[in-house]
Amino acid sequence: MSVILASPSGAGTPRGRDGAAVAAGGVESRRASARPRAVVDNRPVRAGSTISPAVRCAALFPHDDLPDPPPGHPYRVIRRPGYVIGTFPGGTFGTVSVTAVEPDALEGAVEEVRTALAAEGAGRAVWFVPGDSPPTLEAMLACGMAPCNEPPFEPSFTAMALVTPPEPGPPDVEARLATSFEEFVEARRIAEDAFDMSEADREAFEAKSRAMWEFELDDGAYRTYVALIEGEVIGCAASIGGANATYLAGGGTRADRRGRGAYRSLVRARWDTAVERGTPALTVGAGAMSGPILERLGFERIGRIECLLDRFE
Repeated sequence: MSVILASPSGAGTPRGRDGAAVAAGGVESRRASARPRAVVDNRPVRAGSTISPAVRCAALFPHDDLPDPPPGHPYRVIRRPGYVIGTFPGGTFGTVSVTAVEPDALEGAVEEVRTALAAEGAGRAVWFVPGDSPPTLEAMLACGMAPCNEPPFEPSFTAMALVTPPEPGPPDVEARLATSFEEFVEARRIAEDAFDMSEADREAFEAKSRAMWEFELDDGAYRTYVALIEGEVIGCAASIGGANATYLAGGGTRADRRGRGAYRSLVRARWDTAVERGTPALTVGAGAMSGPILERLGFERIGRIECLLDRFE
C-alpha cells in the first residue's frame, strides 16, 4: 500500500508492487525523527503463528510504528487523534492513514483533512482504513468517498508481515541501497513509470529530489534501494524502518526487465536491512499482484485495508 510518497524515495506500491500510502510521521510534521517506542508484548497472535502482536499492529497501522520525517524533509505529516495526514509540496493528493475515527467524529475529520490538503495545493485525499476499524466503509461512502481506482492506488490492500528470511534473488541481480544521487533519481523514474504517476506529481517529486537524497545520506529510517544487472539499474524499492518492523514503501521494475528476479532481490535486501537494525520483520500493504508473490516468499496475511478516494478540488 505504500506509495513512495511516504518515503524520501518517492511513492509507492499498488498495482502489483508493494503497498498503500502511509503517513510516516508525527505531530504537525516537524518533530525530530526519533524512533517510536516499541510495543513490548511479543506473544504470537494465534497458535502456530510466528507474527507477534507488535508486528501485527505495525502491518495494520504502519503510521503508528514509523518514525517522523526528519526536520526539513519535504514530506510532512499532521498527526491527529485516530488518523495521520501525509502531504508532499506540489503533489496532487495527500494520504490519510486511519487508526480509528468514530462515526460522530468522521465529518469533522474529513473537513480537517480537506482544509489541510487544500492549503498544500492538493485536491484529493486517499484514505486507508483497516477493515476492522471505524469508520465503516458505509460511513466513508456516505461522506462522498468512493473506492480508489486511480493510479497508483487500488480499492483495497492486504496488510502482510514476514518474520523469517525470504528467499534470496538470483545471483545475477545485485540489490542494494542507492549509493549516488544518479541512482536515486533513476529509482524514482522507474517507480513513477511503474505506478503511472501524473506529470504534476512527477514534477513535484523531481523538484525535491536533491533535498530528499540529502536525507538518505544520513543513514536514517528512510531508504531507497536499486536492483542492477551488469551495473544497469532495472528496479527500485523503498523502506522505512519502524520500532517493530521495516515497512516496504514501494517497489517497481522496468517493464523490459521484469521476470528476472529484481522484485525478490529487493525484498531480500530490505530484510537484510531490517535484521541489521535489530527488528527482523517486514510489513507491507500488498496489492492484487504483489500479494501472491509475497505469500510465496513467506509473508502472512494480517488483514484488509480499504482505500477510498475523496475529491474536493
